[in-house]
Amino acid sequence: MLSFKEQNCDFTLGEGIKEYNEYLVLNDKEVLPQLKDSSIVMDHDATHVIFGLDTTLEEESLLDTWVLWCCSYRLSHLMSYSKQPEIKDLYKKLFKEVGIFKFLQLLFNVFPIKLKIIFERKKIMNKKWPFQFPEEYLNRKICDLRKEYGIEILKEEDKKIKKLIWSGAIKN
Repeated sequence: MLSFKEQNCDFTLGEGIKEYNEYLVLNDKEVLPQLKDSSIVMDHDATHVIFGLDTTLEEESLLDTWVLWCCSYRLSHLMSYSKQPEIKDLYKKLFKEVGIFKFLQLLFNVFPIKLKIIFERKKIMNKKWPFQFPEEYLNRKICDLRKEYGIEILKEEDKKIKKLIWSGAIKN
């Protein structure tokens, strides 16, 4: 299991992001290049780490809920992620292969967990996670950041849902 998926992970946020990127490479997924004029890729990757989520479609959907309800952000910055060519291509491939019915089924499957994030996990938090976080956070331990912000990640048993099968799915 990925270290950052443990509540008390003592990796630094930078080490967690590195582990996240290695996980992508191991699973034949593209690691998006960091943009020289924007921190959007690292900001997004850091949310995977701080909220303890991988890149399955289901956990990406859960991450959207964490970000929208439990982060402070500028909408324009957040939206810039979906404007990247690699992300646009992924969305096109996903919707072409999966279709709207299966996508809606995925949302239906994760809906109870999304409610848990909004009505349980958000209430536990002391303050919202800054989507554009200070650079010095890269050198702080994930467990310390989670404690400071009151972030209690979902346990693996909380995320037991039927996974959508598609060509881009991570197998393990």
